[in-house]
Amino acid sequence: MSIETQVELGKSFIEKKGWTLVDTYSDSAISGTSFASRPGIQQLLEHVKREQIDVVLCVTVDRLSRDIEHSSKILKELRYRDIELWTVHAGTPVTDMELSIRAVLSHELVEQIRYRTREGMKTAVSKGKASTCLAYGYVLSQTRDANGDRVKGLRDIDPKKAEIVRRIFRMYADGSSPQAIAVILNKDGVEGPDGEYWRDTAIRGHKRRGSGILNNESYIGRIVWNRRTYRKNPKTEKRVARFNDASEWVVSEVPSMRIVSDELWERVRARDKEVGDLYESASSNRLNATHRPEYLLSHLLECAECGGPYAINGKDRYSCTNRKKHLPIDDLGGGGCSNSKTITRHEIEGRVLNCIPVAFFSMGTIDRVSEKMISHEVALLRNAPSRRAELEGELKKVEQRQRSIIQQISDRDVEGRPRLAALDDQLDELEESRTNLAAELGDARKPADDFTEKVARLKAQFNADNIEIVIRKLIFLARNDADDYAKQRLMPIVRDLIQRVVIGKTPGHQPATLQVHGSIANIMASMEVIDLLQRQFIVAAQNDLMEKLASGEIDTEDKKEKLLDAYAEELKGKYPEWANLQVSVVAGAGFEPAAFRL
Repeated sequence: MSIETQVELGKSFIEKKGWTLVDTYSDSAISGTSFASRPGIQQLLEHVKREQIDVVLCVTVDRLSRDIEHSSKILKELRYRDIELWTVHAGTPVTDMELSIRAVLSHELVEQIRYRTREGMKTAVSKGKASTCLAYGYVLSQTRDANGDRVKGLRDIDPKKAEIVRRIFRMYADGSSPQAIAVILNKDGVEGPDGEYWRDTAIRGHKRRGSGILNNESYIGRIVWNRRTYRKNPKTEKRVARFNDASEWVVSEVPSMRIVSDELWERVRARDKEVGDLYESASSNRLNATHRPEYLLSHLLECAECGGPYAINGKDRYSCTNRKKHLPIDDLGGGGCSNSKTITRHEIEGRVLNCIPVAFFSMGTIDRVSEKMISHEVALLRNAPSRRAELEGELKKVEQRQRSIIQQISDRDVEGRPRLAALDDQLDELEESRTNLAAELGDARKPADDFTEKVARLKAQFNADNIEIVIRKLIFLARNDADDYAKQRLMPIVRDLIQRVVIGKTPGHQPATLQVHGSIANIMASMEVIDLLQRQFIVAAQNDLMEKLASGEIDTEDKKEKLLDAYAEELKGKYPEWANLQVSVVAGAGFEPAAFRL
C-alpha cells in the first residue's frame, strides 16, 4: 500500500477510537530492513523518548520494520516508555509474541523475495537477456511476444552511441588516457551516459568488476552476471560487495549485442597490460598503481569553488581533482573549476594540527582517555591467568604423564615382558619436573595479594598527566617533524573532531584559505574568547618549549624555569589585548556542524 493510503487508514482508525493524532512519520522509498538510515523511524523514537504520546499506530507490524532485531528493539523502547503499539489490521495492541512471529515471517518473506529475484536474473541471463541497467550504446528492444507485450531484457544497438564506444576503444588502444578521452569528448559536445558530461572514471571503470566502457564485455556480445554478491553491513547498513569465484559467474553469448571487434578488444587488453607493467616497474611514484595510503586528512579535503575533492597530485602536494582533470561542473554552468591553489601535505596537516590541541584539551577528553585505558588494563589483569594457575596446570599435566608411564610399566610386568630402561628414565625426568613445579608453586603468591598493588601502579602509569604528555608529544612530532607514524596514531582523534576541510583560493602566492567543519568548531564556539585565546597561547608556548628541549637549547632546569616565567609574563600582558575581541563561527548548511577558518 502507498504511504498515502496507510496514512488515511490510520486517520480513520484514530477517529473511530476517539484518539488525538499528534504526528505522522514515514520513510518513503527506504528498505524496511534498515534502521539507523531511516529518518522517519528515528524521528518517531525521538518523539517516544519525550514521553508525550500514549500509542504508536501502524497499519501492520511489518510497516514498522522487516527486521527481527530492529522490531524487538523498537518494542522494548515503547515498553520502557509505557507506550502501546497498535495496528490498524488487528485493531488491538501488539503483544511480544505477535511481534516476534510477524517479524520472523516478514524477514523470511524478504529472504524469499531476494532468492527468487536472483534466480530469475540467473535464468534471464542464461537465455541471453540482460538483467542489469541499460549500458551505454544500447536501447531497449521493442521485440514483442505473442500477446503483444515487450520482451524484457533484450537490447538493441544504438548506432550513434555504438560509434562513440568504438571511438573510445580506438583512442585508448592508440595511447590516449581515459582522462584525455573524456576531455576530447566533452569538447566535441558528445553527450555522456545519462546525458551528463564524460568522466574518466566512466571510461576507465573497474577492471575486476567489469565496469566502465573499456571493461564492458557486452560490447563483444557477452553478458556476464554474478561477478559480485552484496551483503548489508549490520553496523553501517550499507551494502558491501564481495567478489564471487569465476566458477559462479553466469556467462551467455549474445552475438546481436556485439559493438566492438575481437581485434579491437584485444588491443585494449594489451594496452591495459602495458599500463599495468609500467606501474609495476615504477620506482618513483608507485602510488599510481595501488591505493594511496591513508594520510591524516585523506578524503576530508574539499574545493571551495566546485565542491570536488582535493587529492595528492605530484610529490605530497594537494590540488583540486576536478581542475586537474578539466572536468565540466554542472554548478558552474558547465565550466571548469578555476581553483588553481595547491598546498603541500605538510603545510595543511600542520595548520589543522595547530587547532587540535586547543579543542582537545578543553573538553575533558584527557580524563576520559585515562579512565578508559586504566579500565582496559585492569580488565586484562583480571582476566589474565595468574602464575599460580599456570603452575597448577603444568603440575597436573606432569602428574598425568607419570600415571600413564606407571600404568605402562605395570601392564608390562603383568604380561611378563621385560622392564624398559627408557620408561624408567622418563619417569625420573618427570619426577624431577614435578618436584620443581611443586616447590615453585609453594613460593607463588596468590593473585589477590598483589592485585591492589598492580592496579595502583596502572593508575600511576596511565594518569591524566602522563596521557596528556604522550598526546602532546604525538602532536608535536606530527606537526614539527612531519612524523607519519605519529600522524597515524592521531588519525582517530582528528577524524572524530573534523568532518571536512574546505580549501579556497587566494591571490598570488598567499597561502590557501582553510575552513574546518566538524565538532571541533562547536567546541571552540562554546568557549569564552579569552579562554580560547589563552589555551591557544599555552599550546603555542608548550610547542615552543618542546622545540627548544629537542634542539638542546634548554639543557638545564634553571633555563627551563626562566623560559616558563617569560611565558607567564607574556601571557599576563595579553589579557588587556583580548578583552574586547570576539570569536566568529560560520554556521554550516543544513545539519552540518559549525565551521571556522584557519
